[in-house]
Amino acid sequence: MKDQQNFAVYSQSPGQVVDALTSILVLRDELAADVAPQLGTNLLTAFQQRDEAQLTSQSISLGATELQNLIPEEFRRFVSDAGGRYVLSITLVPAADGGMRVSVTPTIIATVGGGEGPLGGRPLPSNGTLESSVLQAMSERLGR
Repeated sequence: MKDQQNFAVYSQSPGQVVDALTSILVLRDELAADVAPQLGTNLLTAFQQRDEAQLTSQSISLGATELQNLIPEEFRRFVSDAGGRYVLSITLVPAADGGMRVSVTPTIIATVGGGEGPLGGRPLPSNGTLESSVLQAMSERLGR
């Protein structure tokens, strides 16, 4: 399993970065459209007060094939026909060069019979697909 970069730095204003992020999550059905405007405002406020803002996406259900495409090959044997789900945790912090660093960390869970463990399934590592797709969409949206 190779290491994947789960962050990117954007030079645009915090407002532009937050707008791009919430828009992308809405388009990907990872964030409800009706909460995006208020969430964007809350993220900017948190960032201005603490130099950090965090959000968690909606839980996204996936079939077995979709889930297998998000994890390293050696872990695909843990995916049953029941599939699973993922949630994205996104953190925004100031970057050393004055930009905004956006980090994307997925939690991927394979559904198992009887709901194994406190997460209701088996946690699996990411192969970097989710992280890179969000960051690539951000770069395209922000013209980077």
